[in-house]
Amino acid sequence: MKCIQCNENEPNKESGLCHACEEAEACKINGLLYLPAAGLIFSLFFLPVQLFDLVSAISEYFSRSGIITWYAAGAAALLIVLFGITAYASWQFFQRKRQTRRAMVIYYLAGVVSALWFAVLPVNLFGATWDNASIRSVLTAAIGVTCWIPYFLKSPRIGQVFVR
Repeated sequence: MKCIQCNENEPNKESGLCHACEEAEACKINGLLYLPAAGLIFSLFFLPVQLFDLVSAISEYFSRSGIITWYAAGAAALLIVLFGITAYASWQFFQRKRQTRRAMVIYYLAGVVSALWFAVLPVNLFGATWDNASIRSVLTAAIGVTCWIPYFLKSPRIGQVFVR
């Protein structure tokens, strides 16, 4: 029986791959790492849409009232910074750079700041009610901090894939 990938060497019993093919597979972004990869891609696509919607709402409000509130200006600045952080984290992640751990920790912490600004702050300061989007935002940030940050900091898989 030969390796299922290269058809040259004797395979390991567990995986069906030879040692060389197993080492090559271990250095790829696959398995559980598809989830943060998908999150980065979705963020890169939807953050500009959110920024456009926010700037449209701010400009409409400005044309009626003549002022821009501190909350709206902060929200626009936060989305711009969040897009930059997401672009940086995506670059590090998909180029499999050594700084991926730090970039992903910053990305998930920025998600917490975003959830606090867009979900918790309006409820506490302006008396807004919790809706599904706010709850989802806070839960997503909580999952990012409690699950993904420890994974990126402690997992030996991250060292295999991103640290050469």
